[in-house]
Amino acid sequence: MKSVKYVLVLFIALQFLFPYAFSLSDVYRNRMDYTLMLNNSNTHDIDAVLQQLKRDIDKRGRDDYIVILGDSILYGSPGNSDQPVNVFLQQKPGAPAVYNLAFPAMQLGDMYTMLLKLDKFGISSDRLLFNIRYASFIPREPTPPAVFWLGNELRRLDREAYEHVLPQLASAGFETPDNPYEYFTRALHEDWLPHLSLIRYKDYFRQQMHRLWLVHIRNQPVPDDSLDDSRAWTIKKEWQESIGLNFYDLLQDPQLIASFTDKPFDLSENNWDVYFLNKMLAHQQGKRTWVVLSGTNHDLMKESVELSGYKANLEAIDRMMAAKGVAYIDLEGVIPGDYYSDHTHMTPEGNAMLADILWPYLQK
Repeated sequence: MKSVKYVLVLFIALQFLFPYAFSLSDVYRNRMDYTLMLNNSNTHDIDAVLQQLKRDIDKRGRDDYIVILGDSILYGSPGNSDQPVNVFLQQKPGAPAVYNLAFPAMQLGDMYTMLLKLDKFGISSDRLLFNIRYASFIPREPTPPAVFWLGNELRRLDREAYEHVLPQLASAGFETPDNPYEYFTRALHEDWLPHLSLIRYKDYFRQQMHRLWLVHIRNQPVPDDSLDDSRAWTIKKEWQESIGLNFYDLLQDPQLIASFTDKPFDLSENNWDVYFLNKMLAHQQGKRTWVVLSGTNHDLMKESVELSGYKANLEAIDRMMAAKGVAYIDLEGVIPGDYYSDHTHMTPEGNAMLADILWPYLQK
C-alpha cells in the first residue's frame, strides 16, 4: 500500500514539475514544429507550445505581443524557421514580440479553434494577425475539411460550432465513434491523455534526446528544418528543365486548378470559411485585428489571375472585408513574382518584403 502511495505522489509530482524541465525554445523556434507533429501524427503537441508560451509571457511580463495565426504562407513554408515573416518583423526598431502560431494546411476553422485554445491557456489575442487567401472560399466538394487538424479540439471548445460543421467534416473523411469502445478510445486519446504532462511532452523529449545524440555522440549538426526548396520559382524551373522535367506540370494538379476557380463565390455563411471568419471576428470584437489576404504569384499563374471571374471574386472578397471593421491588407498582385517560391508561397526575401509591407499597419 505504501508503494502505491509513493507511485501516486511521484506521478502527481511529475505531472506538475515535468513542464518546468522545458523552455519555450525547446518546443518553439520562431514557429511550431510541423515536421515533429506530422511525423508523430499528434497535433496535441500544440498544447506544449501554448503552455510554454504562456510561461514565457508571464516570466517576461509581456502585454504588447502580437499573435500570428494562419496557414503555410505565414508559417514560412517552404523555408526554415529562421525565415518566416515574424522573424523579419521582430527586426524592426521597437517591434514587440511576435509569436507565430500558423501551421501548414490550417483552415479558418482551425484558426478559430486556435483562438479558443489561446483563451484556454490564458494567452491574449488582443493583437492578432491572420491570413485568408483566395482558395479559402472555394466550394468544398467535399474536401478539404473546414477544420483540417483540430476537429476534436473544436468539439471540446465550441460544441455548437462543432455540431454545425460536423456533416461537412464527416463528408470529408472525419471519423466519429459509433459504439461504446470507440467513444472510450476517443475520450482516452483526445480528451484525457493529452492533459498528462508526460504525454504532452513525450515527442519533444524524444526530439531533445535525438538531437543530443546527434550533436554529442555523432558530432553532427541538427538538420535544417526547411520543408522544401525555398528558392525562387524561376530558379527551380530552370533546374528542373535542365534535368528533363517540365516545371509547368504542377499547374495541372487538380487541387491547384480548383483553388483558382473563376466560378462565382458564395460569400454568405453557407460558405464554411465565411462562417468561421465571422466567428473569429466576433471573438475579436474590440481587439486589434489584422486580416491579410495572401497574394498570388501573378507571373506563374498569369492565365488564372486574368480571368474575369477570378477578378470578380477578389472584388467580392474585398467588399466583404470592407464591411468587417478590421484592418484588411490585400496583397493580391503586390509582391513581385520573383519573390515567390511557387504559386503562393514566398522565398525568404519574399517574407522579408511581406514584413516591410505589414509593419506600417502594425505600427498603427
